[in-house]
Amino acid sequence: MVDWPKKDEALIEHIDGLLAAAPVHRKNMFGTSAWFLESNDMMFIGAWGEGIMVRISEERTTGLIESGEAEPFDPMGGKPMREYVLLNGERIAEDEDLLDWLDQASEFAGTLPPKQPKQKKSRKK
Repeated sequence: MVDWPKKDEALIEHIDGLLAAAPVHRKNMFGTSAWFLESNDMMFIGAWGEGIMVRISEERTTGLIESGEAEPFDPMGGKPMREYVLLNGERIAEDEDLLDWLDQASEFAGTLPPKQPKQKKSRKK
């Protein structure tokens, strides 16, 4: 099992404050907090240690990783999530930068189709 970074409660509270008026909800994912759009229930951002993981297009993800501006988001070890990158705390130190990433991630996630509810498995009798 991969060791996940410790939750940064101050970062989580800060993101909650920035998103207070937005149509989003927070859930626990990967041992920390992640935010989902109300419109389609898609995760678009999550706290990860002192940084954040953001959901953006695969093309943009590849460019940011290749340029060294971001790292692949690989919470399980061995299989990075293709539309997510990990940004360290320096990249989001200023509210203006953090808000820009929140906007980019929510805009991209808003283009995705709504998540389909999982089918409940029926038990054989």
